[in-house]
Amino acid sequence: MTEDEFRKLLAEQGYEEIRENKYPPDSDGEPHTHEFSALLMVLEGEFILAREDGSETFLVGQTCDVPAGTVHTERTTQLGARVLAGIKSGD
Repeated sequence: MTEDEFRKLLAEQGYEEIRENKYPPDSDGEPHTHEFSALLMVLEGEFILAREDGSETFLVGQTCDVPAGTVHTERTTQLGARVLAGIKSGD
């Protein structure tokens, strides 16, 4: 998926806000939740989303969703990552 296609998808699905996040190489965040749902697409690097049931690595052009209230940890490999995130409240 291209960035333009992803932005169009976010608009079609009612995501109110778009954020770009940069993660340094070998990031390993703390487990946390959000009060909003997020749909993410990797723009650069490799992004690892760890949830209670396991972790998955996402590469450039791949997307993942994080429903509101989901316990998760955001990690990266030695490449770091740049991720575009659509934010939807009340989901």
